[in-house]
Amino acid sequence: MMFPKREPVRSRKLREHANGQPCALCGRNDGTTVLAHYTGLRQHQYGKGRGQKPDDHMAAELCAECHRDMDRPERRKSEEASEAFLHAIAVTWRRWINDGLIEIRGAEQ
Repeated sequence: MMFPKREPVRSRKLREHANGQPCALCGRNDGTTVLAHYTGLRQHQYGKGRGQKPDDHMAAELCAECHRDMDRPERRKSEEASEAFLHAIAVTWRRWINDGLIEIRGAEQ
């Protein structure tokens, strides 16, 4: 499925939120957590292009070790790694909602 070309979604607030957070995959909180952009099987459907990372909302708060692991070329083709990365993105989204960075209109309180 092809998607129309558009400007990438970037958010300094989401990227900065990762600082000081535990890793969404392993739970480690060693001060190395950053917003790691999705590198899984469907990365091109989420904004990835030549020289272009996926959108910031398709990223997870990962420690340096997990980020390095997910960026290994052989992991990028793995269904297991892709599913793990998508789970980490879901964990990150839950944090963003709980911490008030993302608000869902009409959500019950």
